[in-house]
Amino acid sequence: MVGSHTFQSSIDSKLVTISVMHKKSNLEHAHREIELIYMIKGNLQVKVNNKIFQMKSSDFVLVNSNEFHSFQSDEENLFIVFHLNYFELSSLLAQKNLLFICNSIEHDHSANQDLRKVMEDLLTVYMKVNHFSQVEFLEKTYKFISTLKMNYLQNQNQMLLNTSNKGQNERLTDIIDYIQSNYREPLSLEEVASIHYLSIPYLSKFFKKQTGKTFSQYLNEIRLAHAVNELVNSDKPITRIALDNGFPNLASFNRVFNESYQIKPVEYRKQMTGSAVEEKDFSNDSSNLENVEALTELRNYLKSTEEKSIQSISESRGNAETEIVKVGKTDAFVKYWNRLLNIGYAKDLLNSDMQEQITLLQSEIGFTYARFWGLFGDDMLLEDRSGGSIIYNFSNANKLLDFLIKNKLKPFIEMGPKPKIIQKAIGETLVVQTISERTLAEWHNLVKAFLLQSIERYGIEEVESWYFEMWRPMDEFNSETQEEKEFLAKIKNNQIQEPKYSEFFKIFSEFKRTAQELVPGARIGGCGLSMDLEGDKLDLLLEQWKQEEIQPDFLSIYLYPIEIDRDKYRVPIKNLHSTNPHYVLNKLNDVRKSLKKAGFENLELNVTEWNISISNRNFLNDSSFKAAYMVKNIVENLNQNQFKMMGYWLCSDIFSDFRDSKNILHGGAGLLTKNGIKKPSYHAFVLLKQLGEILVARGDNYIVTKKSGNRYQVLCFNYKHFNYSYYLHPEGSTGIHEQYEIFENNEPLNLSLELQGIANGKYRVKELKLNRDHGSILDEWLRFGVVDDIKPDEVDYFKQICVPHMKVEHSLVENHSIVLKGELQPHEVRLFELNLLFGER
Repeated sequence: MVGSHTFQSSIDSKLVTISVMHKKSNLEHAHREIELIYMIKGNLQVKVNNKIFQMKSSDFVLVNSNEFHSFQSDEENLFIVFHLNYFELSSLLAQKNLLFICNSIEHDHSANQDLRKVMEDLLTVYMKVNHFSQVEFLEKTYKFISTLKMNYLQNQNQMLLNTSNKGQNERLTDIIDYIQSNYREPLSLEEVASIHYLSIPYLSKFFKKQTGKTFSQYLNEIRLAHAVNELVNSDKPITRIALDNGFPNLASFNRVFNESYQIKPVEYRKQMTGSAVEEKDFSNDSSNLENVEALTELRNYLKSTEEKSIQSISESRGNAETEIVKVGKTDAFVKYWNRLLNIGYAKDLLNSDMQEQITLLQSEIGFTYARFWGLFGDDMLLEDRSGGSIIYNFSNANKLLDFLIKNKLKPFIEMGPKPKIIQKAIGETLVVQTISERTLAEWHNLVKAFLLQSIERYGIEEVESWYFEMWRPMDEFNSETQEEKEFLAKIKNNQIQEPKYSEFFKIFSEFKRTAQELVPGARIGGCGLSMDLEGDKLDLLLEQWKQEEIQPDFLSIYLYPIEIDRDKYRVPIKNLHSTNPHYVLNKLNDVRKSLKKAGFENLELNVTEWNISISNRNFLNDSSFKAAYMVKNIVENLNQNQFKMMGYWLCSDIFSDFRDSKNILHGGAGLLTKNGIKKPSYHAFVLLKQLGEILVARGDNYIVTKKSGNRYQVLCFNYKHFNYSYYLHPEGSTGIHEQYEIFENNEPLNLSLELQGIANGKYRVKELKLNRDHGSILDEWLRFGVVDDIKPDEVDYFKQICVPHMKVEHSLVENHSIVLKGELQPHEVRLFELNLLFGER
C-alpha cells in the first residue's frame, strides 16, 4: 500500500516526491530519479545492483540514478521513499554526473544522524495536510539536499580516483551511458559499435566480458526496468509504456516481461496499484486518506521523535559533557584581525565626528593600519588648474595623514580610482561618488609630488612603513545603478568576457617604479579582487602577473560570502548569501592554492575587505549575530592561511549616512553607529583584544589563550547560520523585529570546559557576556520602542547601557584544574579571564 505527496515547486518541476509505503514490494526496476529509502518500522529487503540490504527501523539506503533495484516486504512494515529529480538536482548542485555513497547499513557516517533528522523534519512539514507551507517545505528540502551534498556526494575527482583499470572503465562507462541515454530508441549493436569506433565482434566480446551479459540482454534489462517503474507510477496505457521504453511492440514487451517475472504486465499493474492511494497532491487541495492506519502510524512516529528530541535538548542543557583542555605544549600566534581597519572615503576622515570615533577605536581596540581611498578625489581639492598648469595643494591630504599618525595609525592607501559606493544590497546602489580620470602622465606627476611632500613632512622611514594598494575596476562595470544590475546579470549568466589586465599592469608598474625610487621600503600591491564576483579569474590574473617585469609585494582580495551565480541553476533563491558557514576559510584555502600554482607561494596575502555582506542597509549589521559571526570566522582562520592582515569593513556608519538614514540604526556595516554607539561588532573586537599571544587550545565553539604570569583567556561563542527560508527573500527584506527568526535554530549552547595543568592557587575569574540582553544596540532599540526621534540624552543612555555584562569572582585551584561552565544564548560571545593572584608556597 502506498500514499504519496507530490510537491510542485515554483520553478514548475518536481524536485522532491515523497511516498509513504506500507508492506510494499516492487520488482527490479530503474529510473532517472535518485531514490532514498528510509525505514520507519519493521523490516525490508532491498536489492541494489545485486547487493542485498536487510533494512530495519532507522536504516536508509540511497539508490543512484539508473541503478537496478527492488524491495521485498515479508511482514508488516512502514517506510518512506524520497525521489529526487535528477536533472534539477544536477543543475542545483552544479555537477553533471551525480553519484552518492549513502547507506547507513554499510557506512557508519558521522552525518547519518543529521540526515535522519533532516528527513524527519521534511516529513513533519509534509504531513501538515491542512497547514502546509510551500516556503517551509522548500526550506526543509534545501536542507535535505545540502546535507546529502556536503556528506555523501562524490565529486568528479573522487569518482575518477575510485575507478581502477581506467581505460577499460572509461570505455565501458561511455557505452553504458550511451545505452542509458538512448534505450528508448531502436538501438542495435552495429550502431553502438560504429559510434564508439569499434568492430561489431570486438564490442560483442568486450561487452559480454565486462558485464556478464550480451548486448541485447543488457538493453532489454534497461528497457524493462524503466517500464516496470512506469507501470507502477504512471497511468499510461501499457502499449504506450512498451513503445516509450524502446520495445518494438506490445507482444515483445509482454514476452520479455513474462520471461523475467513470470507474470503479465497487466496483472502486475493490477496487483501493485489496486490498493494504492494518494494521500495528498499539493498542486490541488484534494485528499484521499484510505490508508488511515499507516498515515496515523507515521504521524505518531514523527511526534514521538520530536518529543525525544525536545527531551534530549532539555537533558543536554542540564548535563553538558565537560570538554578537557590540557595546558601543555602551546603555540605562539599572531593577531591578524586588528592590524587593518577600513576607515572609508578620504573626505569622510576630515569629519570631526568620524575623527572622534577613530580616536575612541584606537584607545579601546588599537588597530595598526587605517585603509582609505579617494585621496586623489575631486573633493580633496588637490589640483589648481586655473593658471594653465597644474599646481598641487595637499592641505586636506595632510590634515588626514596628520590625524592618523597622531593616533598611531599607519596609512594603507588605496591608490586607484575607487569610487565611494553605498550599497543597499547586491545590484542596489544608493549613492556613488566617482573620481575624475587622469592621463597616465598626469597621474604619474601627481603621485610623485604626493610622495615627495610626504617624505619631506613625515620622513622617509615613516612613509616606507605605509602600504599602497592599486585597485583594478572590474571589467564592464559601470557605477550607474542600472548598468550595475546589467553587469550582475551578465555574471549570473556567465556572459562576462575574459578580463584584460594589460592596462592595469601598465598603471601598476608605472606607480611601483616611481614609488620604489622614492620610498624603496614601502609595500605596493593589489588589486582588490572581489572573490564573490571575480574569484574564478584569480588564476588568470596571477598567471599573467607572474610574466610581468614588475610584480606585487602583496595580493589583496575582498571576502564577502556571496554566491552570485545561484540564479543560473534556476532555483527560486533571491538572497545571494552563501549557504556555506565556512565560506571564508574555504575561499582563503582556494586562494593559497592558486598562489602556489602560479609560483607566488611566498607572496604576502592581505584580505583588505571582509564582512557578512556589502550591504549598508541590513539590520544584521546591528545585531548580536554579527559579533558571533566575526569571532567564529576569526578563530576559525587562526594560523590556517598565511595571510598578514584582514581588514574589517567598516569603521563607522557615518560612511553610509544618507537621506534614508534618519533613525538611530539603518543597517550600516560600521562598528559604531553614526551617533557613536558601540555595536556588538565593536564589542567583539574589544573581547578579542583580551586574548593572549600563546594558543593553548581551540575547539568548534571556543579558543583558549595564555599570557605571561599564569593568565588565561577563554573566548566562547554560539554561532548560528541562516536557515534555508532566509535565502528565499531578498537581502535586507527581513523586518527589524524578525532579525532573529532567520537562523537554523535558536538553541543555547551548554558549555563546560575543564582547564587541566594550570598552577594551583587563588585565581581572579572575570566573565564578560555579550548577547541580546547585554551589549546589543539593536535589541535595546527594540525594547526602547524603535522611535525615530531620538534625543541627545537618549543617545547617551544607549551609550551607557549597550555594554557587555561583567562579573568577577575568586576561585581556589587545588588539583591543577578548573571547570568553566555557562549556557550561551544564540549569537552570544563570552570571555573568561583567569589571573593567578597568588600561588601555592
